[in-house]
Amino acid sequence: MDTFYVDGFSFSTREEYNLAVREQKNITSIRTKMDLSDRDSVLTIYKRLVSKNMLVTPIGVEFMRELRLKLINEFGVEETDIPNIKVERKETSSLAKKQNEFTHDQLLKEVRELMSAVKRRNILIVGLIVIIVGMFLIAFFAPNTGYVGYEDRIISKYSEWEEELEAREAAVADKEVELGIDKDTD
Repeated sequence: MDTFYVDGFSFSTREEYNLAVREQKNITSIRTKMDLSDRDSVLTIYKRLVSKNMLVTPIGVEFMRELRLKLINEFGVEETDIPNIKVERKETSSLAKKQNEFTHDQLLKEVRELMSAVKRRNILIVGLIVIIVGMFLIAFFAPNTGYVGYEDRIISKYSEWEEELEAREAAVADKEVELGIDKDTD
């Protein structure tokens, strides 16, 4: 009886070995394509892997556990907020059937979809930040023209009235002097 080894695990049948090799290839693909330093990406890929039961060999289960621990320990996700890893003991042939449902291409497609969703989200965030910064710049450098200089216009108008009043008072005072009217005779 032959024993097959993959990443420190031994498998008793070629079928289990082939399944483990495929999963290891998929895991390597996920590691290279996904940003595992992004909390949302890790959470999304973890939830998809668990919900679709895509990884069933000890290699796949170990990878999902690694993602779970990363979510809990590094990103502070509550353990109750993420699903548990499903571990089922099945016959090797049913394991292979389950794995064959999710081929490498399908897994890559899932990863691409996740990456495009993350990219769209990041573009949206950057766009919103640009809009907010633009709003602040507009508010700071181009204040509303209806109110700009309003205080200056009022002060200017009152200054004109004050000058006009002083000129009239001076004319009245001159006329009083000319007519000999005493101011204090009221």
